[in-house]
Amino acid sequence: MTKDGTHTMDPSLRKMMFGPAGTLAEAIDRILAGGRRVAFCLDDNDRLMGILTQGDVLRLVRAGVPLDAPARGHLNADPVTVGHDVDVHEAKKLIGRKINLIPQVDAHGRLTGLIDLASSEYGFLNIRQKSVAILGLGYVGLTLALVLAEHGFTVAGFDVNRPLLDKLAAKEPPFFETGIQGFLDRHVGKRLRLVDSLAQVNADIFIITVGTPVDPATKKPGLDYIRKAATAVGRSLSRDALVILRSTVQVGTTRRVVIPELEAVSGLKAGQDFHVAYCPERTAEGRALKELTHLPQIVGGLDERSAELASRLFNEYTPTIVRVDGLEAAEMCKLMDNVYRDVRFAFANQVAQVAEPLGLDIHAIIDAVNLNYDRNDIPRPSPGVGGPCLTKDPYILSAVFQEHGLEAPLIASARRVNEAGPADIVGRAGTMLAAQGKDLASCKAFVAGFAFKGHPETSDTRDSTTLFFLRELLARCPNVQGYDPLVPPEEIAALGAGPVSIEEGFKDADVVFVMNNHPSYLRWDLPRLFGLAARPTVFYDAWRMFPHLKSQAPHGILYAAVGVGR
Repeated sequence: MTKDGTHTMDPSLRKMMFGPAGTLAEAIDRILAGGRRVAFCLDDNDRLMGILTQGDVLRLVRAGVPLDAPARGHLNADPVTVGHDVDVHEAKKLIGRKINLIPQVDAHGRLTGLIDLASSEYGFLNIRQKSVAILGLGYVGLTLALVLAEHGFTVAGFDVNRPLLDKLAAKEPPFFETGIQGFLDRHVGKRLRLVDSLAQVNADIFIITVGTPVDPATKKPGLDYIRKAATAVGRSLSRDALVILRSTVQVGTTRRVVIPELEAVSGLKAGQDFHVAYCPERTAEGRALKELTHLPQIVGGLDERSAELASRLFNEYTPTIVRVDGLEAAEMCKLMDNVYRDVRFAFANQVAQVAEPLGLDIHAIIDAVNLNYDRNDIPRPSPGVGGPCLTKDPYILSAVFQEHGLEAPLIASARRVNEAGPADIVGRAGTMLAAQGKDLASCKAFVAGFAFKGHPETSDTRDSTTLFFLRELLARCPNVQGYDPLVPPEEIAALGAGPVSIEEGFKDADVVFVMNNHPSYLRWDLPRLFGLAARPTVFYDAWRMFPHLKSQAPHGILYAAVGVGR
């Protein structure tokens, strides 16, 4: 330290420095000389003016900037810095900014040192050089595998579903996801290797994404897939490996189920020989490949080291890492995400029920109370709440309450409201037809929309509201035809409806149900299609995509929508 209280510069930094008059060529020399892929521009008083990285220089050269150009005009003049006395543990809190090298400066802005989070001195690995194995290549696992491959990782994708692996090997998308074909073309057989046995894999990082189904009878979550995945990882686990659980589970599952299984099979000790984190998936099907790169990633670690390594992994492709206090906190985050949405949707669906006999349009009322009123964010009602997450996660969270001797009446009530929606639609349609002298049992019904949502687009029918609706409808109306923009006809047939085109569906239909909100429906030529239908015909717009029909429906077309009274 000097007499004025400032700190002297680390001598090793001298070879990485250039002055304010330095050229781009001189900056390149300093980058190469220092071996850290960075050079520092200092003024005559050793104050840090800015930095240039190897990546910066490559971009400048590609852009045609001459090597004799002044480097000063191309600096990052506002780099993240820390004080001279900040230690590595404090510096690591900047991990969410994708930073490896952090300059240290004194009180006068003079460069004094450099913290390198990737150096062995701090025990921080270069995560991108580590190989990754992902267990489960469904919506969660496959999209993650493709994004990691896109960002330079070598990934082994493991699944026990041989037909799925064959389809992926042929670079055929197993489901609809925006942009997935390009990812498959670029990475399958290259950065993404498909395997049906973890014995073929020598990975540094294992990510478990298998499903956690809820028993349809008992509503209890099952962990068989999780246990089998943990056993498989345990057989391949090596020292210093990182294991990440990404599946939706009861709070405590990582610590009480996954870790003991890993330890028993591998003979290694978690937190000592290998690392464990829980990092939930939070994407929406249909736009997962995009959302993975910008949604915040929640990370909960068994210990500090586990959290650091998991954070570094996800930070390679997403800019925001949210560290929470341990495994259980991260598990609770995932459950709260989905259950909160189920509860708020239930409120909208419940007030929709009373709007119908009152003759009100609850959609218009919700728009009115939300407008420029920040305290409200009431969603619009729907024909129920479907999909593989929102239909089961409330039961998983309820099981956590029960484990601790507590009840969760709000969660249970919300689920009952949302599960009642499909049957209510069938009942109301039957009543409307009966008022016209028609019996639903002898009618032809056309159902549009089998995927659990239409926007963003998906082909996923798992726990779709339409499936529950179809069960009720087929019990009362055996003549049901169906269409979906993305769900294959053979899948519609397997569900019990005759797959048809839109025109075939409308032809002679006594009742038409629009059961998801796919935007392509808005391009329908309704006057022509209504001309094909029987008279009178009930048009049940479950998502209220065609509000003008309430007052402008052609003669003989009876309009209905969830939450819209006649």
